[in-house]
Amino acid sequence: MRTEWGFAMKLYLINKLVRPGGAVLKRKPVLASSDRDAIDQAANSPDCPVCEVIKDGDRVGSIV
Repeated sequence: MRTEWGFAMKLYLINKLVRPGGAVLKRKPVLASSDRDAIDQAANSPDCPVCEVIKDGDRVGSIV
């Protein structure tokens, strides 16, 4: 999918975790132009002290 600015946006899932490798408390879908952008969105979220970022079922990063 392309936006009006020409960037391809991808769907990512940010999982808020109890602890690293622990149970998922909350899932939040986000659109981002890259893996780095999705990780930055998770890092800047006040809801994510411990999160993992998922794309196409694979973990692309985590915030601890």
